[in-house]
Amino acid sequence: MSEANRHEAAPCGLYCGVCADRVEANECHGCGCDCGKCGGKRHADHCAIAKCAADKGRGSCAECDDLPRTRIIEFTFDPIWRPHERCIGNLRRRKKIGTEAWLIEQQAYWQDERARKAQLALHDKCAKQARELRETGTWTG
Repeated sequence: MSEANRHEAAPCGLYCGVCADRVEANECHGCGCDCGKCGGKRHADHCAIAKCAADKGRGSCAECDDLPRTRIIEFTFDPIWRPHERCIGNLRRRKKIGTEAWLIEQQAYWQDERARKAQLALHDKCAKQARELRETGTWTG
């Protein structure tokens, strides 16, 4: 697996290869990227989960003996960001088969245009809801 593909395995369990920033805008190489030219490093610098994994010297929460911890549970079940619902399952799968095999599975799964479009539409819907809540001051997430 190339280093570029490894960036698609976010520390939280999301697959960056289907992220709207990566797929639609092509503005990001994935959460693990530190090229400084894309959104990957900026995202990781502001992500409590990525910081936690880095502070513990781990590539992801899948390597944590305490999986799932409170932070990843709250992230997974955030009522706004429903695309996160697969994080804990993804992390458990990565722990079982390894990141490289998990990435191969994810790449194969997201080749399904229907699934990919549905995920991107859900992400857009959640992003819109988050923007509206931030604008009204009722949510700061």
